[in-house]
Amino acid sequence: MALGVGSSVQAATEATRAVVKAIEAKDCAGAVKELNAAMASSSPEAWLLGGAMFEQGLCLKPNVERASRLYLRAAEAGRADARSRLASLYALPSAGPDKAAALWWAQQASLPMPAACGVAADARENVDRFAQALAAWPAPQLDACVYVAGVLAAIDAEFAVRPDESTKDGVAIDFQPAAGRVVVSFAKLSQQGNDRRPQMGSGLRLQSYTYDPSPDQLRALQTEAGKAELAEQVDSVAQGALARFPKPNAVDAAWRIRLRADGPRVP
Repeated sequence: MALGVGSSVQAATEATRAVVKAIEAKDCAGAVKELNAAMASSSPEAWLLGGAMFEQGLCLKPNVERASRLYLRAAEAGRADARSRLASLYALPSAGPDKAAALWWAQQASLPMPAACGVAADARENVDRFAQALAAWPAPQLDACVYVAGVLAAIDAEFAVRPDESTKDGVAIDFQPAAGRVVVSFAKLSQQGNDRRPQMGSGLRLQSYTYDPSPDQLRALQTEAGKAELAEQVDSVAQGALARFPKPNAVDAAWRIRLRADGPRVP
């Protein structure tokens, strides 16, 4: 009997969890074996995890080309976070970077970029016209936009974010590109604007590939303790992104991007 959609999703999730379990046990041979099995099932979640492993050299030799191919497969399968992962990957200095590709995927991911980082409407749906439009930009403008795209994409790949500075129901993210600063805050019952600045972190968040929240867990994200935990996670990713994407010298001081994170991305 053929598996239903729900059963297929569950199988993909379990397969990805097996990869994560092997990684955490420092069993790279087992992780690669489980990853190959998961990707053979045409799981977009497995393609994302495989791309992250190739990108970061986790149990696999770093390979930007293979990472991008896996992210692209996931994006074509409908994973919105794969578009952000592609933008982040192509914006990395260690990956080239491919500035046009980074901004193209930032656009595809609908990241809230500054107005100066946009192109004319007739170039937004055509890769060649898009690249031609960017070729006319001054180099400082291009570099500043790629930097912003990299930081935003790294955050958007991990969390469900939207343009909104309210902290009523989630966590506020205030990105100040010219200062090379991201401030994360949330509303407590007793006071507003509690900055969360734990030790900087970076790299693959394995929780993204095992997170399967129950209704009670989703409700807990709206509690003060849940917001505090989410704020720590967001800040860790944001500070790691700032470390990976060096700030160019010429960034418009007026640029400021305010977002709200409602929780981790759920497959």
